[in-house]
Amino acid sequence: MKVKRRRITQIVSSVMAKRIIVTIIFLLLVCSVVKNSSHKAMRSARLKRAVNGPISADAAMSSIKEDYSIKSKENGSRNFSCQPERISHHSRLRLKNFFRDETEWRNTEFNIFLTETSCNSKPKYRAWCSVESMAQQNPKATVWYVLTSPEVDTQDGHVHRLLQKNKNLRVVTIDLDDVFRGTPLEELYLSGIWYTDSGKFLNWPAANLSDMMRLALVWKVGGFYSDTDIICISSLAGLRNVIGMEAFNLVNGAIFHFDHHHPMLMFFMSYLNQNFNTDEWGKNGPQVVSAVLRTVCKDEILSPYLKCENLKILSSRAFHPVQPTLRKTLFQKSIEKDINKRFPYSYTIHFWNRDTNKFPIFKNSGTIIDLASAAFCPMTRAQATKNSPIY
Repeated sequence: MKVKRRRITQIVSSVMAKRIIVTIIFLLLVCSVVKNSSHKAMRSARLKRAVNGPISADAAMSSIKEDYSIKSKENGSRNFSCQPERISHHSRLRLKNFFRDETEWRNTEFNIFLTETSCNSKPKYRAWCSVESMAQQNPKATVWYVLTSPEVDTQDGHVHRLLQKNKNLRVVTIDLDDVFRGTPLEELYLSGIWYTDSGKFLNWPAANLSDMMRLALVWKVGGFYSDTDIICISSLAGLRNVIGMEAFNLVNGAIFHFDHHHPMLMFFMSYLNQNFNTDEWGKNGPQVVSAVLRTVCKDEILSPYLKCENLKILSSRAFHPVQPTLRKTLFQKSIEKDINKRFPYSYTIHFWNRDTNKFPIFKNSGTIIDLASAAFCPMTRAQATKNSPIY
């Protein structure tokens, strides 16, 4: 009898313990949901106030400068700079600083920016292909390849040949403090959370920096920004204040144009500062752009040729004619050999390097990517295949 009672007591205790554990877990989940909802509500309210409030972009900028200058002093500067690599001084070119040494951009109406944000002094040939194509197809533009590295490797002579051939191309470095100073992203930059978390380096700090830098740079100067996994196949000269769809209800910020101090860039930067996320790829890119546009344009469904805040959204075929899900087709043989006939309504081809960087390109294979390289970055393709038909 005592054994049975003891057994019953043990069962009851076990059941009660499990119920207590379940209750605690439930309460923790509820608290987490409430906390996240509260944060989202606050962030949404801030963004709506920025969008709907009766203040100008200049007034908002003035207010942001005051807030961030105080926080910057409290946090202290975390100057992020790249150290020169150990390469022979005969094989490197010390780069001019964009804001401090260059003045040409101040008088240039048509700027195109591409960036290298991983401190790499020797960018991949696929990146140089993107740079060359932009310079080739836009001879009236000044094309700026902005490296965070203070120098570029010139051992193979490719950089010098590109600069000699394309008189509108500039390869420069930049001080990140100058990029973010006085913008809504200054606090985020100084915090360092874009490259480290509790002393551990994040998976993609270069991508995080790129997401931030493109917005601040174009805000300060004006012009086009393009990722370096995009090949330009037609002149961008006729486009102004544009961005492109990637897929249904999703806008991609891999390439865009904004005028100097365009208010939409202010909205993008403010939202990114408040909602920066290091846990998932793309959270700080297309999802930020799309979320802001839905709020600013007051339309939950984003569609091509939607206009708001002097911004025009183009269809996916303008900049991203091959969807990410079909990226492998770029590395398959094309029946049509003329790229402009293959993509008659496109300005660029996005080859989605994060997912295709391991795909080899075979010279004279007739694939879309090799045909595009042969037509729009022939010098880079020739250098890349100098010692091997695979690049």
